Amino acid sequence: MRPFFPALAFAALILAACTATSEAPPATPRPTSAPTQTAIPTSISTPQPSRKPVLRIAVLGEATTTNVWTIFDEPGADYWNYATQADYWPRLYHLAPPSLRLELTTAKGEPSTLVCGDAICTATVTLQPNLTWTDGSPFTAHDVTFTVNTALQFRLGLNWQRAYNPDVLDHVEAMNESTVKFYFNGTPSVADWQYGVLQGPIVNQAYWQPRVVDAVNLLPDEGLLPTILELEGQFAEMQARVDELNLSLDTMAPASTAYQDTTKQSKRLQDELNSIANKIEKNRTAYKQALTDARVSLYSLANANEPTLGPWQFASRIEGSFENRVNLGTPFGDPWFDSVHYIAYPDEAAAVRALLANEVDLILTPDGLSTSAISQLENDAQITLSRNATRSARFLAFNHSRAYLNDPVLHQALACVIDLQMLAAELDGQIAPMPGFVLDDFWRDVEVSLPCDGLTGDARLGKAVDIMKERGYSWVTEPAGDENVSGLTDPDGKMLPRFQLLAPLPTQDALRARIADVIAQQAGLLGVTLKVQPADQADLLYAVYGSGDYDMALLGWRLSAYPAYLCEWFMPLGQNPFAYNGSKLEGVCDAWGQTNDLEEARSHAADNQSILSQDLPLIPLYTLVRVDAYRNVSYPFPGVVDGLGGLYGAPALAIPNP
Repeated sequence: MRPFFPALAFAALILAACTATSEAPPATPRPTSAPTQTAIPTSISTPQPSRKPVLRIAVLGEATTTNVWTIFDEPGADYWNYATQADYWPRLYHLAPPSLRLELTTAKGEPSTLVCGDAICTATVTLQPNLTWTDGSPFTAHDVTFTVNTALQFRLGLNWQRAYNPDVLDHVEAMNESTVKFYFNGTPSVADWQYGVLQGPIVNQAYWQPRVVDAVNLLPDEGLLPTILELEGQFAEMQARVDELNLSLDTMAPASTAYQDTTKQSKRLQDELNSIANKIEKNRTAYKQALTDARVSLYSLANANEPTLGPWQFASRIEGSFENRVNLGTPFGDPWFDSVHYIAYPDEAAAVRALLANEVDLILTPDGLSTSAISQLENDAQITLSRNATRSARFLAFNHSRAYLNDPVLHQALACVIDLQMLAAELDGQIAPMPGFVLDDFWRDVEVSLPCDGLTGDARLGKAVDIMKERGYSWVTEPAGDENVSGLTDPDGKMLPRFQLLAPLPTQDALRARIADVIAQQAGLLGVTLKVQPADQADLLYAVYGSGDYDMALLGWRLSAYPAYLCEWFMPLGQNPFAYNGSKLEGVCDAWGQTNDLEEARSHAADNQSILSQDLPLIPLYTLVRVDAYRNVSYPFPGVVDGLGGLYGAPALAIPNP
């Protein structure tokens, strides 16, 4: 029985939003850019498990049976809809847990090399042969073509747009039954191609094409958008002329003939400009209304008996119960269960009681179990509690425009004295120390580590002192592991001032507020004085992203699987919220943003991590930890970023205990 890699990983990643935990891959050799179909080894004990009739999953919300166009767009974007239905539709490739390496699903081999010319780039993908939908009809390139072009035609949003973005992808053609050709508006990046188009959902053309006709007829006139673009061009050109005339008035005598003529000309052009603006607004309104009406029609289409191509297909839904039945023989491998039954409970406490009573096999939650639930479940030997780092990451940010705070040496020393392993132990596993700037194995460079990695206790402080001494820092009383340290001066002999550390109010983020106090205490051992300033979350964000009035801040992001944030946070150099001006990063980020080769992108990401681990414009601190609980089953990996909730329970990966 083959293991299955769920296509729903794509939906999980983009629903959660950036939208970026982790075991280390081998440092060398790096894998090639070609997607693979290597099976994840299943660590199961002898005797082998046998098929089971049903996997029972406790859920804390109701799913609705919405159609595919809705479920991947904003109207149907719901955790429980994704959990129960996102796995019905195939993709060309997907991200396989736990490492999230790009692997084959319905595609055969890797895509062709992109060929660019005349502002258009093209690439082809070949499909695996002999794939069939649940109604027995063949899966072909025409299904891919119809899906992509329909999503582009309706300019669908959210997950559809993440995959099939009309600003990036022009259209798709079926070259034959098994070859799809993609046409891009310019050169796509890895984010657009491998992490976009190649992971988009695909629907059955024969089923949907006749059903979408009425919705298509409601779409805006094809000439409306070009008209808007033409008017916008005219507006920009005329506005430039008006601005030029108005500037020239400053050089003329107000009573002169030239001044009066120029004023009349400017007024005439302004009137024309206003007329064009009115036309633009009128056409935009008509375009938006028609597009909205067409989408509403598309979203409302019934989907009874829709052919799908995934490991699960719809079985039944009544209030409080949703059931899928297995779809055997797909190229994705066969699940170990004949069906999966989602049972809705009114609250977590009821779901916990059901798991304790062996009425369900897994509790599925978006954010993991509460402390109360964990305490009730941890003493039952039949129940597995799985703890995993999440994508909710926290960083210590520096304002590089402030004196003393743009020195990487100070950042490195602070990273040494902030002992997150000790802190994680004190917080009883609520947090997991971050290994670096990237969480996922596929993108994290294991050859890059944070300062003092592997050191503990006094060794960390000693290393921090050595780092600062080598740079020329000195103390009146050197650090000795107590609070008697004093007189820290920089290499120029200037006394370091007290710095302010912004952190959320305890009522908004008690964990971050507590950790801010610990960071201030540990920095004090080095002679760096931090005053924690609790701030409303909105005020904290404004200080960092608006006024720039801060020294240091504890910030949080939800990190995406594709780590483009490594550049986005710091560009443009010197003008980002941290005023970071690491010139070496600019060339790396420029090259990374222009490549569509996956392996080349990994190389740039590694270079980026190397630079950031030295400069530390942000110090990676920790991620939140989520806990999942299950019984009667196991999974083919010891852990995965965001836990089972991030994979919507991964029912196709669940292995029944013998």
